[in-house]
Amino acid sequence: MIGVVSCGGRPNVFSEPRDVRLLRFEREQARLRRTTDPVGRTKVYIQISELLISFMGDSARAGNFEQMDEHVEEYRTAVTDAHDTMVNSGRDPARRSAGFKELEIALRQQVRRLDDIGSLLTFEYREPIEGLITEVTGIRDELIKALFPGQSTNSTSST
Repeated sequence: MIGVVSCGGRPNVFSEPRDVRLLRFEREQARLRRTTDPVGRTKVYIQISELLISFMGDSARAGNFEQMDEHVEEYRTAVTDAHDTMVNSGRDPARRSAGFKELEIALRQQVRRLDDIGSLLTFEYREPIEGLITEVTGIRDELIKALFPGQSTNSTSST
């Protein structure tokens, strides 16, 4: 069996069956517990967040909004923890961008996916996703400012 691979060489979680993604999710959580390097931890958080977005999409398509909300919270925690890991690492993002750059790129792509999920929902159920998009965009803006100090940012024009 040939898996679909994205440009970054990672499997495309959106084309994998749910049971395969659940196993990957468990492996990534175990990997996170073993990883101590801030950049390595952030990369694992990115993988976890990708999987959580795919689970959000599954729940939205199935109309299981309670489960979708649980995945929204898990995703929020993963993204916040990834950001906090890098911010608290003591690394200068302008000089040593590893981890910061990967997280910014992932969040940019994930905002698009979240927007796609939001488009599946009625107004009543879209609010948690829209709030999440706002929060993730704010984190991404902070990363851009840290990576490129002294430059103004406008993330809405690049998404």
